[in-house]
Amino acid sequence: MKLRRKVAISVAAIAAVTTAGVIPASAGTTLNGGGASFMANMMDICAAQYNRNTVFNTNSDTVSYASVGSGTGKTGYANGTYKFGGSESAYSSGAPSNFVYVPLIAGPIAIGYRLDGVTPAGSTVRLKSETVAKIFAGTITAWNDPAIIADNTATTIAAVKKAAKHGVTATIAKSGKKVNLKVTATAAALKRFKGKKVVITRTDAAKKTTSVASAAITGTMTKSVAYSKGASYAVKVGAISLGSVTVDDTVIGETLTMPSTAIRVAYRSGTSGTTNMFTNYLNKVVSSIWTKAANDSFTSAFPTSIPTNGTFQAASGNDGVANLVKDTNGAITYAELSFIEERSTAGVKAAAISNNAGLYVVPTTAATTAFYAEATVEANGLVTPDYTVKAADAYLINAISFGLAGTAATTDNAGTKSFFSYFLSSCAPKNAPGAGYAPLGGAILTKALAQVAKINAG
Repeated sequence: MKLRRKVAISVAAIAAVTTAGVIPASAGTTLNGGGASFMANMMDICAAQYNRNTVFNTNSDTVSYASVGSGTGKTGYANGTYKFGGSESAYSSGAPSNFVYVPLIAGPIAIGYRLDGVTPAGSTVRLKSETVAKIFAGTITAWNDPAIIADNTATTIAAVKKAAKHGVTATIAKSGKKVNLKVTATAAALKRFKGKKVVITRTDAAKKTTSVASAAITGTMTKSVAYSKGASYAVKVGAISLGSVTVDDTVIGETLTMPSTAIRVAYRSGTSGTTNMFTNYLNKVVSSIWTKAANDSFTSAFPTSIPTNGTFQAASGNDGVANLVKDTNGAITYAELSFIEERSTAGVKAAAISNNAGLYVVPTTAATTAFYAEATVEANGLVTPDYTVKAADAYLINAISFGLAGTAATTDNAGTKSFFSYFLSSCAPKNAPGAGYAPLGGAILTKALAQVAKINAG
């Protein structure tokens, strides 16, 4: 079985070469990084490719990456154990001087589970955010709990005829064989979204998506289209999603029969950026259940005290928790998607999670991209997600891995700068989707490249 990709990284010894008497600044540098296991699979891919890429890696550097968790990565980078670090969370203390956060890669945090006996066989379990919080808080302990049964019962959602955000309102009404759409904007909204386009797309009952309208925002915009039974209309202003409107009721999911299997929760031991982002989602979305703020430590973020009756078990890294789930019927965990997909042949699946559009969405790279479209990019390079995003295709549990690198002019920083540039501009766009990650784009990528420019700047 393929677990974390084991990449043998080696570079043939290359004699030092001079050009016009100048020795390359980082010739043959060994760049050992370490930190977040969330991006370990992507790091393995990009390090292996960079090490043999003579176009980007002109100085024949050798990059390696240790999957040790964000907490250890941050500490190791600060004390010099690693020449660059990786983390999904920021330093709360002990940060080194003269360094930058560089967004490198995004991806979904899957709620991975193994559950034998679900019928129909092979079905994907659906979970509301409230249910996820209660499972990981230890208050739901069996797979046939009424809340889980309710999440996995086919339900009808009444037509949604209005959606609004930031002063922009979309409404829909059926008139004969036509559907009339109207988008209005307040004066404040017109100022905020000046120069942005209102884009409306229709997804029909067969899940085919087509463009309905695209025009610069105005005080009032109307559009009439032919009625299509069961269709939904997604409305966006720039990168902001107002949500979807419909004129028909929508049936969500199918009814599943759940076994009475006991739930076993696998959580990350030590400190983990994946834990930080997962507990941040729980605290921001269902704070009435998950009452404590995000933390790299699951036990510190836990609302009360971790149960000691054997229903909770800690393991090291995304690999560790994913392996616990693989080996235990009824187990559930949170882990980067690729670690769950690697164990799919052993019965490990990723649950579909409810979003703010009232839909259940499985973790995909596209769903991660939809979620981060409305995130705030901070001046220091960190990214603050918007958990109120209403895009119908958004998945709410995600993370961005950040590289940690120094601004001082050194051989190590020069090599790291080159590798991070390659990671963002070449490796991730080509390889991320196939590996279960979402390459960065838009404002986040723009900021990432600006942060890279600060590395080795002196």
